[in-house]
Amino acid sequence: MLAGRFDGSAHLCADPSATHNNGVTVVTATNWRHTYYQAFRALSPRATARVDPAGTHNYIDAPLPEQLPSIPVAMYLADTHGTYQLLAFDFDSSQTPAVGLPDSVADAIAFTSALRSLGIPHLVAASGSQWGRHVWIRLTDPVAARTVRSLAQLVKRAHRSLDLSPLTNPRTGCVRIPAAAHRSGTCSTPVLNDPDGDPNEQLAAFSAGATMLDLRRLTKHLTMMLTVLDTAGTSAPAAIERRPRPVEAPTALTGPTIVGTRTPGLRVDAVSDGHRAALHAALSTPIAPSDDHSAPAFAALLRMAASGWSDDDVFAAARTAPVLEYLRTSRYSGTGRVERPNADRFVARQWSRAVAAWNAWTEANPRHTRMVTDNGGRARAQQIQQAAGTDRSLWSGHAGVHRRCVLDALCLVAWETGRTEFDIDQRRLALTAGVTQPTASRALAWLREKGWVSRIEASRGARSDRYRMELPPIGSGSESQGVPAPDPTLGTHLHQTLLHARHDLWSAPGLGGPCGATHRALLAGHRGIASLVHATGHSPESISEHLEQLRELGLVTRCGRAVQKVASAMAAAAARLGVTGVVEARRRLYTAESLMWEWWQRELAWRRAPRLRKPIRAEHPTPLLRGRFPTKADGRADFAGALGRLLASLSRASALEAA
Repeated sequence: MLAGRFDGSAHLCADPSATHNNGVTVVTATNWRHTYYQAFRALSPRATARVDPAGTHNYIDAPLPEQLPSIPVAMYLADTHGTYQLLAFDFDSSQTPAVGLPDSVADAIAFTSALRSLGIPHLVAASGSQWGRHVWIRLTDPVAARTVRSLAQLVKRAHRSLDLSPLTNPRTGCVRIPAAAHRSGTCSTPVLNDPDGDPNEQLAAFSAGATMLDLRRLTKHLTMMLTVLDTAGTSAPAAIERRPRPVEAPTALTGPTIVGTRTPGLRVDAVSDGHRAALHAALSTPIAPSDDHSAPAFAALLRMAASGWSDDDVFAAARTAPVLEYLRTSRYSGTGRVERPNADRFVARQWSRAVAAWNAWTEANPRHTRMVTDNGGRARAQQIQQAAGTDRSLWSGHAGVHRRCVLDALCLVAWETGRTEFDIDQRRLALTAGVTQPTASRALAWLREKGWVSRIEASRGARSDRYRMELPPIGSGSESQGVPAPDPTLGTHLHQTLLHARHDLWSAPGLGGPCGATHRALLAGHRGIASLVHATGHSPESISEHLEQLRELGLVTRCGRAVQKVASAMAAAAARLGVTGVVEARRRLYTAESLMWEWWQRELAWRRAPRLRKPIRAEHPTPLLRGRFPTKADGRADFAGALGRLLASLSRASALEAA
C-alpha cells in the first residue's frame, strides 16, 4: 500500500523519490508500481507504446513491454482507428512560482475538484517532473476524436497549463503510464485523495470508467465555469453586434433576469402576448424524424431575434426546445440523428445568421420597427450609482451589501430598458442580485423608506408591483452645468458585479455577501486594509477576517492579491464547501413558485368565467399549466402539490439538459 501524507495543497501526494518536493514524506511501496503498470497495460488501446530508450526525451514506437521497464514508456490514448479509449489531461509547468502553487498544480486541483463534484471516476498522478500532473479518465465506450478535441479545448480555456497535444492528435497522442520511469530518475506516482487511502482501491474506482453522459456533463460544467470568468472582470467573447431589440418579459426559458430586462437596448415596442405565446408554442412543437429540421429551426431563430431574445436565452432554448433539434443533432442513416460536435459553436453561428437576416429586414422595412431614445433610465442609473458611492457606510454589513446588490440590480434594469419605471418581480430580482426573496423584499422596503425607489402601482393578479427609480437622496457631488452623458461601460460593470455576487460560493455559511464584496474590491485592484475599508465600508477587523477566509479558500495569495485563476478557484472553493448548485436550486424553486402563482391565477379566471365562456386551458405554452389546478380531497386548492409537480418538472428538464 502506498504511504505518505499530503503537501500544502491538501490534494497532492509527492513523487516517491522527488527530493525537490520539500516537506513531503517519501512514498514507500513494494508492488504498487507493478500493479498499476499491469492494469494500464490491460487498458491500452494498442499493442505498441512509445518508449524512450536513452532517457533523452526522444520516444520511438515499440511493442508494449510485458513487465514494467526501467525506461520511460508512454501509452497511446486512441486505438488504430482514431477513437479514444483513455483520456489523459497533462498539466505541465516549467516555472517555479515565487508564491503559492504553480499553475499546473492549481489547475489540476481545480479540474479534479470538478470531476469529483460530478462523480466522474478518474485517477491523478504526479508525472515525475517537478510540477507535472496527469489526470486520467477511462472511457467505457470509444469516443470520437473530434469530441475529445472539443472537450480538450474547453479544458484548455479554463486551465492554461494543459498540454493539448495528447488529446488532439489521435495518431501519436500518448502519456506516460502511472508508475513509469521519468528521465530524471523519478517515476509517475498516483495522487491519493485520502492520505491513508489505498492506491489499489483508487485504481479500482478509476477502472469503473466514464460514460458519454459523464463527458457531456463535464462539458456543460466547464461551459458554465467559463461563463463565470466574466464575474472576475476577465475578457469574455465579444457579443454579437445587432440593432437594439424589443424588451420582452422573461419566461421559463430565461435565466436569472428581471421583468423587462431580457436584453440591453432601448427599443421598447413590446411584443404582444399573442405573439409571445405563439413563439413558445412553436418552440414546443416536435418535428417528425423524416421531416426537414433546418428550416423550422431557422424560422424559430428569426422569430426569437424579432422578439428580442438574448444570447443566453437562445443557448438555453437550443438545449431543450424540440423545434431546435437541428441545432443539437445532425442527420445520419435516413431518419437517425447524432449529436453535433461543437454544438454551442454551431448554435452561435446560426444565431448570428438569424440576427443578421433580421437586421437586414428591419433596415429594409423601417416602418415596421419603431425606435425610441433613452427615456432617462440610463442617466438615472448613473446618478444613483454616483450617489451610492459617496457614502460607503450605507452598504456595509450583511444587510448593507444585500441592499447594494438589489440597488445595482434595479440600476441594471433602468440601464437596459432605458426607463425609470418598470414592474419588479421580487423573485427574479433576488436571483439577479444574488440574494433570497425575503432579503430582496426587505431591501426593497429599505430603499423605498430611504427614497431611492418608490412604488407607484401595487401588484394585481399575475402582474408585479410597479416601481420608479427616484433621484438619489444623496448628492452626487457633480458640479457640471449640464447632465453628463452616461458612462457606456456602466451596464457591463453592473452585469459583472452581479454575476460575481450571485456565485454559489457566497451562499456558504460563514462567507456571505460581505466577504464577496471584499473579493470584488480585490478584483477591482484595491490592496491593503485601508484601501479595502475605503472601497467597501467594512471595518478593518472585518476586512482582515475576510482576507483570511479568502486565503484559506485559495482565492487570495499570501501577499494579499487575488489569484489569477479566479473562476477555477471559485468553483473549487464552492465544491470544497459543498455549495455547488445552491443558486441553481434556488432558481428552480423561485421559477416553480412564479409558475404556480400564474397557474392559480389562470385557475381563478377559469372558475370565475361564465359557464358558456370558459377559457381554453390548452392555450398556455407550458403544458403542465394547461390542466386544472390540483385540489385536495375537500376541494380546496393544493398549493403544495402544485409546487411539487412544477419542481419535479423543472428538475427533469434540468436533468435532460445536463444529459
